[in-house]
Amino acid sequence: MRVRYNYAHYLVSKEKYNEAIQEALETIELCKQRQTSYQLAPLLILVGNAGAKFLDREQVKNYYIEARELCKIYNNPLMLMKIENYLKELDTV
Repeated sequence: MRVRYNYAHYLVSKEKYNEAIQEALETIELCKQRQTSYQLAPLLILVGNAGAKFLDREQVKNYYIEARELCKIYNNPLMLMKIENYLKELDTV
């Protein structure tokens, strides 16, 4: 999971947003199939960030909200602050 997340992150850094989203979404499906939440929140954030250029604003927001809920469940305050910031930025656009 981590390797696939890193690869998707690399694709974002190379501005290959479609490929990054595809990789992240496939990995999210793997997480669901294996019933694991490992790397799920970061993957959802990655889809939101990479999709900001061409996805509907509500779609992006929904990815962030899903990630936020996971961070609340697993008590990850640092990532939660980042997500809150992303959501705030979305609301100002």
